[in-house]
Amino acid sequence: MDLSEFSAHIKNQQYTRHPWEQARLEFVYKLINKHTSKRTNPVFLDIGSGDTFVAENLLKKIPASTFYCVDTAFTEEHIQYYSKKFSHINIQVFNSLETALVHLKSDIDFVLALDVMEHVANDLDFLKDITHSDKVTKKTQIILTVPAFQSLFSHHDVILGHYRRYTNNTLKQVANKAGLEIISIGYFFISLLIPRTLIKLKEKIISPRSKKTSVAEWHRGTFVTSIYKNILIFDFRISFFLEKIHLKPIGLSNYMVCKKSV
Repeated sequence: MDLSEFSAHIKNQQYTRHPWEQARLEFVYKLINKHTSKRTNPVFLDIGSGDTFVAENLLKKIPASTFYCVDTAFTEEHIQYYSKKFSHINIQVFNSLETALVHLKSDIDFVLALDVMEHVANDLDFLKDITHSDKVTKKTQIILTVPAFQSLFSHHDVILGHYRRYTNNTLKQVANKAGLEIISIGYFFISLLIPRTLIKLKEKIISPRSKKTSVAEWHRGTFVTSIYKNILIFDFRISFFLEKIHLKPIGLSNYMVCKKSV
């Protein structure tokens, strides 16, 4: 959840996290385990961290890790809030990449940029800023997720401030220009393609009027949320299986794992 969505909830934590966010967390955790060897006390740089949901939950799964969370939407109020909240655990928050890098005391093991690049006007410069950091080494794993298929660009994307959607090819192009070596790339959330396609078709017939769309707007109970979450987890497990047998599944989201070129 980005901070513009979280602002209404920052003083009221009693809401159900969207199953898409919960499932994406599990997907990213799988990528971390799949593409990297076990490291002692891994250091994460979480760019576009939003309300730190990913950092907090990955820290529970990888207790020895340290997270540096960066989001340009962090205000002084946010920073004070999170600094107090995380005073006894290994999460720090910053409102600029430069400030975070100053505070880093070691090389970065993992860079996370989860559904961030679509919000950036110049995605090439965004990736170059990451790769040019001296704390990002040839051993650093960079994990990206983005929305897939420009043909499915909809009112939802406009309201969320997206500049574009991606494909494997467009991701590869920008990664190569940024001097990155691709370790793994593909799609996930196959089951979400049909409902998004139907929404796109509906928009061609009836112009959308709503000015609100958000993963924060989820009002289902924990039982229903759990069902949706488990469906999406099963969904990406199918994607992993298909990739293992050398098939190329498509889905509503893209992922890429990459590193600096040798």
